[in-house]
Amino acid sequence: MPRPAKRATKALPRPSIPEPFSPAPMEILPLLSTFSKDSVYITHVDSHPAWFKRRIFLVPVSLNITIAILLAWRAYIAIPFYWAIFQSVFGNHNETTIEYAKSSWGELAGQVIWRGMVFMFDFMLFRIVGPWPWTFFFERPGNPASWRLSAGFRNEEVYIRVSRGWNAKDLLGEAEGSTGKAGGDSPFFKMRILPAVDARRLREKTGYLLMDKDWDLEFAAMTAATWLLDKKEVPMELLRKSVFVWVGGQESGQWAVWDCWKLDEGSETEARKKIMLFKDRLTAMGKESLFFKWVELVQFESSVPGGFTHERQVATAEKAKTLFEEQGVDFEQLANDIGGLEGMPGMENEAVPD
Repeated sequence: MPRPAKRATKALPRPSIPEPFSPAPMEILPLLSTFSKDSVYITHVDSHPAWFKRRIFLVPVSLNITIAILLAWRAYIAIPFYWAIFQSVFGNHNETTIEYAKSSWGELAGQVIWRGMVFMFDFMLFRIVGPWPWTFFFERPGNPASWRLSAGFRNEEVYIRVSRGWNAKDLLGEAEGSTGKAGGDSPFFKMRILPAVDARRLREKTGYLLMDKDWDLEFAAMTAATWLLDKKEVPMELLRKSVFVWVGGQESGQWAVWDCWKLDEGSETEARKKIMLFKDRLTAMGKESLFFKWVELVQFESSVPGGFTHERQVATAEKAKTLFEEQGVDFEQLANDIGGLEGMPGMENEAVPD
């Protein structure tokens, strides 16, 4: 008796991936498994020197420790005050009790206004400022302090940014009220992603300074990425500069990637060559320390709030010229010898003063 034919099973269709994204490679799935399928992610490798990253990170560390101390001091002062008011409300006479019968309307109004201001101040202090030290040192699943304790400071570090205030559905045109345009045609791609992966911006700012209204740092994922890289389970090349988004349903979809680092591969190589040539020329002149002072100057000026505008670049070039002249080095001649400063971090030919 012939066997009945096997019933054909229909495979689930794979979701359509919009340009310029493509299916993410299998090698990076261990890291992608820590990502939320609802968000958009950017990975990039920060090559700023470790000493500079340490200096940048010391600022929020000092700020949050100071805030924590001030909060503890304010709590030490305020708790007895509020406890006395609480006791007074329930009939226990103390220094905070207001004698209505013996007080004028002006005195009563003054007491109410003053206490209202104190209550508002403490509410704003602990409601708005209070969470800062907590999120910096103790937030879970990841926070800046635990990430630094785990990863330390390295010359090459992986930073992972996650979309803030918008998500994958916006990028894929699936959000309610969206235009329906997905991927490279989406306004979110042009307004949120392209500025965030701009090569100049990544050269001018270390990764910790890239948090803004559209992007936040995903510290738990950064800790996981560092661990996976150390274990050689994920290649550094795949995290060089890429955008990741989950396409399709929660169960039937897949991770997609845009390897945007390929767009500026040539320009980054040229910039790296110029930097090395710049350093070699100064080293040959016995001025290697001057190179690091110049790097520190550019890094500081480019990290100032307000952006590294053309005017600030011109001012930075003027400061660099003065710095070099103090060491007996002709800055303009040196720039001309290496073919101009175009493409170098924070500097352009047009920024060199006449």
